[in-house]
Amino acid sequence: MTEPSGTIPATTTTGLTESETRRGVITVTVATIFLYLSLYLYVPFLPLRAAELGASNTMIGVVVAGFAVGQVVLRLPIGIGADLIGRRKPFAVGSLVLATIGGLGLALAPNTGMLLAARLLTGASVAGWVAITVLFSSYYRPEDTSKAMSRIMTVWAAGLVLGTFSGGVVADLFGVKATFWGAVAAGVIGTALILSAPEPIVRRGERYGFDTVRQVATSGFLIRLSLIGVTVQFIAFATYFAFVPVYAESIGASLSTIGYITTFTLAAAMAGTLIAPVLIGRVGYRVAITASLVVVGAATAAVTLTDSVFPLLVTQGIAGLGHGLLSAALMALAALAAIPRLRATAMGFYQSTYGVGVLAGPLVAGLVADGPGLEEVFLVTAGVAIVGAALALITRMPPSEIR
Repeated sequence: MTEPSGTIPATTTTGLTESETRRGVITVTVATIFLYLSLYLYVPFLPLRAAELGASNTMIGVVVAGFAVGQVVLRLPIGIGADLIGRRKPFAVGSLVLATIGGLGLALAPNTGMLLAARLLTGASVAGWVAITVLFSSYYRPEDTSKAMSRIMTVWAAGLVLGTFSGGVVADLFGVKATFWGAVAAGVIGTALILSAPEPIVRRGERYGFDTVRQVATSGFLIRLSLIGVTVQFIAFATYFAFVPVYAESIGASLSTIGYITTFTLAAAMAGTLIAPVLIGRVGYRVAITASLVVVGAATAAVTLTDSVFPLLVTQGIAGLGHGLLSAALMALAALAAIPRLRATAMGFYQSTYGVGVLAGPLVAGLVADGPGLEEVFLVTAGVAIVGAALALITRMPPSEIR
């Protein structure tokens, strides 16, 4: 007889005692919060700091997009490496270390060139999210993968909420630069935590080689899923991680208000990750993902109709709710698209591919802002959301979960 859904596996599944497994879940959870504190304390103010250093809108887009380079380049190799050696923890530790070093670089950057270099390091840091998500899910039974992914995505969103909220308070009290030093401190704490996490045993099956990678990477379902992920990340990094703060400032929002707008958006995203399993259980993945993209697109276009903080806040709350639901649903599908011993490779492929959206979003948005104008950024992004919705609609997905 199997244990109830959502339970933590016993020693025979993970090679850890029940106590060690529970400690692993808790430790990785808290370390994840500190990782995203380190990466997002300063995010609402990074475009503004870049502007203070003399960056144009296009250069602001480049700095924000620098976060994506490491993700695109490193996530698949990290996934392959984790599956090849049968360990995820070393890559998770590396993620926290790089977040700490990147935060230090951002704190000390004297010009936009150094700011961009430090931003590239933080992008390399978040590439380790592949290993962290798979490490977390490995504490759970294979049949509970969807629940595990929903939970770690809720933790992710909580880290973002706490990071941006704390960043707003810190910036208001001590200035923008203090948010970067706070990121360094959070990275140090997170590194100590992840080092103490027990690691489940990954049982090796057939030999891992090039054919294994090709088999995972040529999965039609995983490719389509990854392309939908590109549109979701494009939206997030073109708008509330890049040009929503700039738009908010243009309509008179203060520094702390800009931070609170981002915090509210991410709080809504956290709510989206929480409701994702319920909604997917009722309507299935395809309807949930398609409808969410349509709603996010409409909310993004509606930004152009706002001329004060409150209506802007409403649009971002709706967009954030949809983004959280989309993130949880797509991550669960990516994890379930491969057998457990190849899960890091599948997740690496998915996250590496959607990193294209993280890169393209702010770059395209910066060019549009410097060309047609700031409002057109949100109309172009809404169009990308509709493209994603159309792709989701024609993609065959399971009603609830891949077995």
